[in-house]
Parts: sequence; structure tokens; C-alpha cells
Amino acid sequence: MSFRFVCLILWLLLCASSLAIYFALQPCPGFIVTTLACLLLFQLAYFGSVLLLVCLAAIAQLSARLRIFGIFSENRNHSSK
Repeated sequence: MSFRFVCLILWLLLCASSLAIYFALQPCPGFIVTTLACLLLFQLAYFGSVLLLVCLAAIAQLSARLRIFGIFSENRNHSSK
């Protein structure tokens, strides 16, 4: 999934939730605050998912490096018996 597609989906969700709140509550002072709160939640969810992907990529890269050096391998020989 490309970055532009994710941004488009987040923008559409924000607009849809804003319109739903607007028509459900009619114009009230909390409309702008609620919209900004939804935007903040979407941004936090996106940041969390990107952070998770970065951590998973770092773990995969570290395990690949350890396999190269022979520190971590699934079929290590234990010759100390």
C-alpha cells in the first residue's frame, strides 16, 4: 500500500467523520474540537503503525546479521557433549 493511498484513506475518513458529526449534532461549538481530535487519533495510529514497521524491519535486519556471523542459526552444532 503506497503512502499516497494511506493519506487519501485517512483524509476520506476524517472528512466522512466530520460530515457525520456535523449532520448528527448540527453546528455546535464542539464540532471543530471533535474534528481535530479525530485527526489527532488518525495521526497517532499512523505514527504507531510506522514505528512498528520500523522496529520489525530493524529486528529482521539484526537477525540476518547475526545469522551471517554464525551467532544465531537454527541448526547450530553443540559439540560440548
